[in-house]
Amino acid sequence: MTGIINWFKTIFILEITGEIALKLVPPKYKEFIAFVMKLILVMAIIIPLLNIKNADISEITDGISNGFKTYSKENDNVSQALYNTSDKKMAEKIISEDINSTAASYGLETVSVKCSFTSDMTAVSMINVYVKENNIAGNDNIDRLRTDIAGRYEISVEQIDIREAGVSG
Repeated sequence: MTGIINWFKTIFILEITGEIALKLVPPKYKEFIAFVMKLILVMAIIIPLLNIKNADISEITDGISNGFKTYSKENDNVSQALYNTSDKKMAEKIISEDINSTAASYGLETVSVKCSFTSDMTAVSMINVYVKENNIAGNDNIDRLRTDIAGRYEISVEQIDIREAGVSG
């Protein structure tokens, strides 16, 4: 990004220098000076564009590629960028995979995961999870999983319904 700012500074300085030169030279040389300054200005604009492969544009390309990502994790929280997609099935798949791996870390196996989103797809409104326990840990692991999921998706624990498979109610 600094390369682009420096490029604009150079163009600005050349333009100002050209205007000063036009004010200082005799009238019979103004046309020649104006022509030369325009050539220099055009060169200052075009050369960096032709040499773009060597320019320091990594910040720009990183910003563009990050803008197209629909899923990222930051500090173990699923980014809100996940929901900035109109593809509800893709968002559900990503959330389901995340919850499956999180549940496995608590010794729970997920049977199904269902998600509801806000109408503008900017947040999760409800998560329903059915699990099987792989060990005899009781509801303590389910409560810890519920708290973990609430933190990951920045929703309240009341918006997360986790039940053991086969249990209704």
